[in-house]
Amino acid sequence: MRRNERGSMLVMALWALTLLVLFSLSLGFGVRQKAALLSRLSALDAVYPIAYSGVEEAKSLVKSDADFDVDAMSDAWASGSKRRELGKGVFSLQTDGSLPVVDEERKVNLNTTSAEIAARLFERVAGLSKEDADELVYNLLDWMDSDSAFGHPQYGAEASYYENLQKPYTAKNASYEVLDELLLVKGMTPEIFSKVRPYVTVYGTGRVNMNTASREVLAALGFSAAGVDVIAKYRAGKDAADGTADDLFFTNVNSIAGDILGTGETPLDDSQTVLLSGLIAGDRLSVVSSAFSVTSRGELPNGAGLEVDCVFDRKGAVLYQRTGEVRWPARS
Repeated sequence: MRRNERGSMLVMALWALTLLVLFSLSLGFGVRQKAALLSRLSALDAVYPIAYSGVEEAKSLVKSDADFDVDAMSDAWASGSKRRELGKGVFSLQTDGSLPVVDEERKVNLNTTSAEIAARLFERVAGLSKEDADELVYNLLDWMDSDSAFGHPQYGAEASYYENLQKPYTAKNASYEVLDELLLVKGMTPEIFSKVRPYVTVYGTGRVNMNTASREVLAALGFSAAGVDVIAKYRAGKDAADGTADDLFFTNVNSIAGDILGTGETPLDDSQTVLLSGLIAGDRLSVVSSAFSVTSRGELPNGAGLEVDCVFDRKGAVLYQRTGEVRWPARS
């Protein structure tokens, strides 16, 4: 065989070997990619039931409440276990960082509240000026009312505003169904939304539960700082801590002022009692909750995690549910 023929065959062999190596690398990469995909799909199959079991645990805590006529911070749904191992994983109830489950009636319901109450809340929790809070609140009210007139003589946002945007859409002209709708309203930013979200709701009766309402919501109702302190101190009991065995609670909205007076502690003053009477007459208050929310996080030993947000009623019927994406720990 001639030397040049042997050289050609060697070159061809090297080319063939190179192609085989490239093919092997490509095949190996594809196999690894498919294996990673299968691993992630397997993780989804495994972690979702764990996360959803947390939702079922939350429903069980609510159903285990022996007294459906009163809801308070000492109830099992507010003071029960927040973490449980399940099979090879674990679920944790991390609704607001402190409570396993949250009742929606501890919040201001944007479908039923007054502009004054909502504006006070936005001023307090979002740090808005009175004028900016008023304008945003009236935009929120205009979004859901059925007419085309501004609810405030100076500002608002009806369908014509949204239909003339660069990417137009239509105002809803109906009650809010999910909180994320707020982000469609003129003036609502992600920053404001994140601040007000823990204190507003679109579920439940619309009445504020005086046994569970936060200081921010009590202030939004119109109670003074001193009035908020009186109510919070009464509810916390002698140990001054919420969610403990000595907690006190109101059994009827009409007896709130009398219940506080009966403890011998500082009562509500006359102006706060008048305010309380007005809120009761306006059917703004309650001592019971009808809707509850939970964020359940399922997690596997490999760090894969999945969150499920759920709002449900007293009987466990789901009013809203959202499943997040599987999250993996950051690679170092």
